[in-house]
Amino acid sequence: MNIDDANPLCRECGLCCNGVIFADVQLQPGDDAARLRRLGLAFTKSKTQKFKQPCTAFGGCQCNIYSERPAYCRQFECLLLKSVKASEIKIDQARRVIRSALKQVETVKSLLRQLGDSDATLALGKRFQRIGRKMESGACDKNSAHLFGELTLAVHDLNILLSEKFVPEP
Repeated sequence: MNIDDANPLCRECGLCCNGVIFADVQLQPGDDAARLRRLGLAFTKSKTQKFKQPCTAFGGCQCNIYSERPAYCRQFECLLLKSVKASEIKIDQARRVIRSALKQVETVKSLLRQLGDSDATLALGKRFQRIGRKMESGACDKNSAHLFGELTLAVHDLNILLSEKFVPEP
């Protein structure tokens, strides 16, 4: 892997690989699913070829299969990266946005852990949904209900930040 090929902002961020922006990624025509499995990607159980997020090839804020990554990963650029490339914002501003997003992610993860969910192999949104179902089933005390309220607001704030700064329109 030649890490110099990756954009430095991407190596500071990783939100597109760590299960925050995406729950899974669909393979594109030309992707070799068998080869990607051998490289360690974990696929979902669905009719379409998708691999799970957080990506099993993602570690230390870099892709461990960078030179062999799937087409979608090669093509994806978040709004923030596009804004920097278009000289709409400066790189130091982008870094502040990334730090803010990562701090918000840590807040969400901390609240999830306090509510009993420490499954780092599942995308953040799926973890939040699972805790929500648990809360809706009535399996919570007053403290858990309060924490879930905080979690809901933290996820909401994160989703706003992601939609405004990271997730391109479909």
